[in-house]
Amino acid sequence: MSLNIIRYIFHFRYHHYLKEVISIRIGFIGAGKVGFSLGKYFAEKGVEVSGYYSKSPDSSKEASVFTGTRHFLNIGDLINHSDILFITTPDDEIYNSWLKIKEFNIRGKAICHTSGSLSSNIFSHIEKSDAYAYSIHPIFPISHKYESYNSYFAE
Repeated sequence: MSLNIIRYIFHFRYHHYLKEVISIRIGFIGAGKVGFSLGKYFAEKGVEVSGYYSKSPDSSKEASVFTGTRHFLNIGDLINHSDILFITTPDDEIYNSWLKIKEFNIRGKAICHTSGSLSSNIFSHIEKSDAYAYSIHPIFPISHKYESYNSYFAE
């Protein structure tokens, strides 16, 4: 995986090529294998990961320790500290997460999920929020939260 996807996501927002350093903060909703792996990869590549929110505070705490980031007890705090939100929950929880997210000011934010079976259409009426929907499908299984980032994302 390349950081070019992150650059592409925000290219439209700034309407120019990235000629200057832009601080992009990525937050994760869901602290399982995919969230751990992507968060660790981004953090190791110098992308600012704001942290994790999970229904299980122990999971978000564990992910934040692993990635050297912050765990959030409130989804709104994570949203306020993030420019890109990755929903890395089980597929059947993505829509419920979206229903919570859209209650906040998400103007200009990119909302992504990593399901291989759902499209970005799950973010119903996102255009009313002036936010952007993305479906980013991993092309390989992420089988271990502590090791997959290293073996799959190695360059």
